[in-house]
Amino acid sequence: MKRMRTVLIISPCFAPQATVAAFRWIKLSRHLARHGFRCVVLCGTFPDDTRDPDLLAVLPSECIVVDDYLDPRMIALQRKIAQLRPVAAVSSEGPRPLGGLRPFHSSKDRYAVHRFHAQAVAVDLARKYEASAIVVSAGPFGAVPVAFHAGRTMRVPVILDFRDPFGLHESASLPSHDFFAAIRRRIVFSNERRWMSKAAHVVLNTRNALDAYRERYPTIELKSSFIRNHYDMALYEPVPANPEPPTRLTILHTGTLRADTRLDDIGEALRRLVERYKLGPKDIVFRQVGRMTDYERAQIASMGIGDFVETVPPVPQAAMLRELRKAHVLLSMFDACVRLRIAAKTYDYIAAGMPIVSITENAEVDELLAHRSDNVRLRPGDVDGLVATLSKHLEWFNQTRAWPTPVASPREFSSEVAAERFANIIDRVMSLP
Repeated sequence: MKRMRTVLIISPCFAPQATVAAFRWIKLSRHLARHGFRCVVLCGTFPDDTRDPDLLAVLPSECIVVDDYLDPRMIALQRKIAQLRPVAAVSSEGPRPLGGLRPFHSSKDRYAVHRFHAQAVAVDLARKYEASAIVVSAGPFGAVPVAFHAGRTMRVPVILDFRDPFGLHESASLPSHDFFAAIRRRIVFSNERRWMSKAAHVVLNTRNALDAYRERYPTIELKSSFIRNHYDMALYEPVPANPEPPTRLTILHTGTLRADTRLDDIGEALRRLVERYKLGPKDIVFRQVGRMTDYERAQIASMGIGDFVETVPPVPQAAMLRELRKAHVLLSMFDACVRLRIAAKTYDYIAAGMPIVSITENAEVDELLAHRSDNVRLRPGDVDGLVATLSKHLEWFNQTRAWPTPVASPREFSSEVAAERFANIIDRVMSLP
């Protein structure tokens, strides 16, 4: 029997954390064992992180999870500082959307202060389990130096897996009046250039991101690939074959609403639909599953669509498929400046097999939508196109009073395929002299 080789995965976000940042490597770790790789995962769960213990239960027995990235001394110090800090006053500037990752505008990384503790633990794990390679899931991008330190100490190759662009993040194009922005910009690109040089292989999660990084760093041409995010049907609970019939057209969006996933287009489209067809709350609803801030609540109120919006707290991954099947339209939306990324929720939507409307400038999404004839990609700001698309769904619903029939999910976007591709990369890297 072939001996299983060990890969140390530096992934601060991992099970049991119920966050989008954790799911890529939860899914990959589930399937790498069948390709002969044992995953030893170093992660760090903060005390206030949302947790889903079921995520640990779906991992194979070969996968070892070590939740020791965080320095206990730093956690205790941060807790004492938080107790001493006065309660912040409510801002007079009004609500603002959440910003998300903005490496040129903010150097915040809550894992950064735990770096030296994580480095020591990573080396110990690599030595204990005789790791033949190290993979780092970035971001948080502060985990990258941890992986390179362990790789250098143990003399094993490091594979860099970018969940999102770093130096080529679209926030680089946003204006900033911060004096330190220029300094952060130099630091970001200096670090990224060094990482690209040192990595044995670089993985991006879209083709557009891969092309952009190869253009920026030509030296990675022969040591870079793209492996998309993916769905894993085993992470979902079974869905009833005969769901209760719908009472109204449901447009569903999952995830956090923030600066690059604004309500502008869908809010205006919903307002027009209500006026055009004289709709009431019993006829149509926009269902937001996930976080919403005061900014969006104020926006909804100003548009006069409060009675047509329903907010639901985040649901566990196991219940996600059941939630998605209770919708006529699955909505994904990105700001016009986002051209390299694809919303991770898109792959859950594909697993559900229900109609998708994706608002994005990234034409690469068209490949992901080809499995249903009523899937549509619209450009940000095309409210007329969104109204026309939703009108078709509304007319179909009024005729049928039914749910759309789910279609089979293309295997191309499954975790099994993604893990096979990643296993081939790990195998090649381990074979390098």
